[in-house]
Amino acid sequence: MTASAMPAFAPLFVPGVETVSVRWISVVYRTSAAVVDAVLPRPLVAGAAPEVIIWIAEFRGARFTGAGGAVECRPDYMQGGINLRCRRGVVEGAYAVETFVEGINHGILGREMFGLPKKQVRSVTLVDTPTGAEFAFVDAHGQQLLRGSASAGRTGADRIVPAWFDTQYTAKLIPSAEGPHYDISRLVQIPFRLEAAGPLRTGDATVEWLESSSDPLYLLTQCAAPIAVWGVAQLDIDYGTYVAELAPSDIPVMGSPRW
Repeated sequence: MTASAMPAFAPLFVPGVETVSVRWISVVYRTSAAVVDAVLPRPLVAGAAPEVIIWIAEFRGARFTGAGGAVECRPDYMQGGINLRCRRGVVEGAYAVETFVEGINHGILGREMFGLPKKQVRSVTLVDTPTGAEFAFVDAHGQQLLRGSASAGRTGADRIVPAWFDTQYTAKLIPSAEGPHYDISRLVQIPFRLEAAGPLRTGDATVEWLESSSDPLYLLTQCAAPIAVWGVAQLDIDYGTYVAELAPSDIPVMGSPRW
């Protein structure tokens, strides 16, 4: 067989397209244009509105199908992320700022293949309540990064994510073995497809970012009240496409590693 991932002798995973059922919540709010401009790597620019999406999901029965037909299945796990609405040319999308994964190795594949900015954390939680939902991120050191809740009460949600979330952008950065440079530093465009698999609930949400020097997501300030949509959906992720080279000066860096 040919090596499809590291280690070459015994690959950790099979690269392939992903199909998975998810229990999912999206929380969208407006931020300031200055925040979006400060965080987006060039050549991405702000989308039609300066918006943040927080998403939290339980991934159930994830299946990865490789080009040769090999199928890899993963146990259920929790994952969440933060994206900024953005645009490249005329195409709007969602730039992945950070992605949090609960559990060992569940997040390796996306980081290795696409450069999705995955960090392993102590917990990602999404709890259904009689009136809505509660959610939180706790980092690997036990520090809470986010807590929030949503209350059902609105009507009319026909999508579990905004249309611009269907096109994902991420910076794939592979460090060089020779020093503080990159072997690969490219902007990747990845097609996501999320289709509701049942009735959706929607309502107002509250979000509180807690200050962290390693994950300074509290800088993504809220300029309007968040709106949440949640339910069960089917997620399909196809192979990505390299769309631009990134120079170090193109890539904003905020926060410092914490040991």
